[in-house]
Amino acid sequence: MQAPDPVETILARLMPQALSQDCQYELEAMIDDLAGPDADNVVEISPVNWTARWIIGGGIAAAFGALCAVFSINEKSSEHQAAVTPAKESSAGLVLVSESDRVESMTDEGWKEDAYGSAIHAVRLNVVGEDQMRDEETGMVVRISEPREEVLLMPISSF
Repeated sequence: MQAPDPVETILARLMPQALSQDCQYELEAMIDDLAGPDADNVVEISPVNWTARWIIGGGIAAAFGALCAVFSINEKSSEHQAAVTPAKESSAGLVLVSESDRVESMTDEGWKEDAYGSAIHAVRLNVVGEDQMRDEETGMVVRISEPREEVLLMPISSF
């Protein structure tokens, strides 16, 4: 059996390096900026009419969610990118090494009818977008995965 000191040094080499202090401070500052300023004037809500407020708030949230869903479907269909792109510089001390999209699974949804009455063939895709970012100071590479679900609509011209 080996002495404990060489085993500890071997195990220490297996541990990944931490992000640099500058990169960590920049990420924390970015999160703080996205969080926005602290609320100065917080007002208590009276318990009167809480059901009406709850219903109105739920309706507003549902409308906002529907709008986001509609705009994200249009945005996703127009942003088809290449499978791998070259490295680009970012402002946080991180360099984009690679970017890729891959299809995890495909489900045939069958024939549907769009809003104009024409026939379309729908296919549901589970896609995973992956970005690899490298910290310039430490050299550590981080992989960011973004799973998403897309529906591919293909017009049917002949039967």
